[in-house]
Amino acid sequence: MNRRQYLAVSTAALSGLAGCLGDPEYTISSVETEDDSHPLALDVATVDRNVVIESPGRLNITLRNTGTQDVIIKNTGVWPLGVLGLVPADESETAGTLLVTDEYEQSNTVEVRPNGASKDNAPLTGTLAAGESIQRQYELIGRRIPRAGTYTLQGYFDEVPLSYRTGENADWVAYHPSVTVTLTEQSVLP
Repeated sequence: MNRRQYLAVSTAALSGLAGCLGDPEYTISSVETEDDSHPLALDVATVDRNVVIESPGRLNITLRNTGTQDVIIKNTGVWPLGVLGLVPADESETAGTLLVTDEYEQSNTVEVRPNGASKDNAPLTGTLAAGESIQRQYELIGRRIPRAGTYTLQGYFDEVPLSYRTGENADWVAYHPSVTVTLTEQSVLP
């Protein structure tokens, strides 16, 4: 093999590995939620734990009205959960990791870009009936994750993802669920 052939073959081989070596892969190792005294409850279940180059990790997030009255929910982005993200629990960074959902594509109020997102700040309101729940699936894309660690779920743009009230004349109450997601880095090489 001459030098030109060797360089061509080695460059092609290294190019093929560049994506694998440059993009860490993660596992959603745990998701923990804490109950609180709101009439709303948030359940988070892992659908796909592996956050790999070819496929994102997936979380099913369910918002439930556990009370006996209808709850009016207000947020921005997409109703009812808004634009969600994960922020490092140790608060070493303020930028969050965007969680992506199909709801963004169906909405004209959210635009997702490769390095972030933007949203319309117009408030969206809707009613969640007593005993009713709404489930949305969110994806966690590996190239958006800055590092392994423990993260808290919150609004991507605002810390509080939504506000609610139990009557037309009641005050709005900020709803900030306590959810932690732990990501561990997978070894790419055996």
